Amino acid sequence: MLAGPVPPPAIAVQWRSGAEGDEPDASLRASVRELIAGRDGRAPESVMDRALDRARVAVSRELPADLRERQRSLRAGLDEADGAYRGGRFDDARAELAEVLDRLHETPELPGAAASAREAHLLAAKIAWALGEVELAEAALADALRVDPEAQLSVREAAPELVERHQAIQSALLAGRDRDWIEPQLSLPDGATGLSVEIDGVPGSRPLPPGPHFMVVRRDGHEPVAAWRGADQPWTPSLGAERVPNDPNAATATDAIDAIDAICEVLALDLLVVAERRGARVGLQAHRCGAGFGPLWIGPRDQLGEGIAVALDGPFESASASLPGPWPVVLVEPPAGPVDDEVGPVERPWYRRGWVWGTSAGVAAAVVGGVVAGVLVGGRDRAPASLDIDANDFIGGL
Repeated sequence: MLAGPVPPPAIAVQWRSGAEGDEPDASLRASVRELIAGRDGRAPESVMDRALDRARVAVSRELPADLRERQRSLRAGLDEADGAYRGGRFDDARAELAEVLDRLHETPELPGAAASAREAHLLAAKIAWALGEVELAEAALADALRVDPEAQLSVREAAPELVERHQAIQSALLAGRDRDWIEPQLSLPDGATGLSVEIDGVPGSRPLPPGPHFMVVRRDGHEPVAAWRGADQPWTPSLGAERVPNDPNAATATDAIDAIDAICEVLALDLLVVAERRGARVGLQAHRCGAGFGPLWIGPRDQLGEGIAVALDGPFESASASLPGPWPVVLVEPPAGPVDDEVGPVERPWYRRGWVWGTSAGVAAAVVGGVVAGVLVGGRDRAPASLDIDANDFIGGL
């Protein structure tokens, strides 16, 4: 059996900022992503930008693999219970529903937990109604309405008589909203930012029907905290330690490996490319998740393609990042020549003499270009690509 194509490595970009780094403009961000994507022909959209922000949101709202598997198992349990009910195997259906509800109460942070609970209670009501257990059916309907008081039940889903009982219980519940419903006794940490509350799958805190509810508190960078508890029970959720730090430079700090591992794990990355702009230059350094940092590239913006190749090709052997450190200063070396020990009048350099610049700008450029070319042919190191010759500076010194 032939194996399918190997998926390309998952890559994200994080830009440094702060005392040294300048904020990259949108076109620079896009250029880096496009050049990374062009390496293997993937779509630029598949290269994530703002890796830290994405990871902080993901850790509080996306499910880890074990909870995703539990969610699939719950869905399968509800389907099995429904199949048993339709096949007249009421005891089997009830046993399956009891297990589903227990697991929901244990993991109230699961997306759709309240909706799944409502579905389970409605199915329990239909089973009780089919067995002539009216009181049990009404209790199950009340449980379903407690987590979703506005929900409707159609005669296409249940017997007309059961739908009527549902409507009667719902009307009484809504009529007592101002009198009986309870504001949750939820205490959040003072000064904490980025917090959001979700109750029974609906964002925000609000008065609730008496009884237990699914409560979830989320904060970017933290795993969610959830509980199945009564609206009148005081609750001070403990948000725990921050899993992904709120620091745009965390990916290259001295003790950054924990932050990098968290970003890699949450976003399921293979490579995290850390970038920084300082003036006209850009620095790039990639981290292979689970391995180490690769070589540092620093250069002008118009040579980003070369930089991406250096950053992505590795090797990834360094335990720490060198990107945040001092960058080499671009200097222009003075022409080499003999040193005159005798102190005398300093002759004006040829490039400051009036005849060089007085003829025309084109002639002057040609003269200077010829000398530079001669120096290069003579075997001296090539000047950095960022070197510019400013004629105005020369002319001003005449």
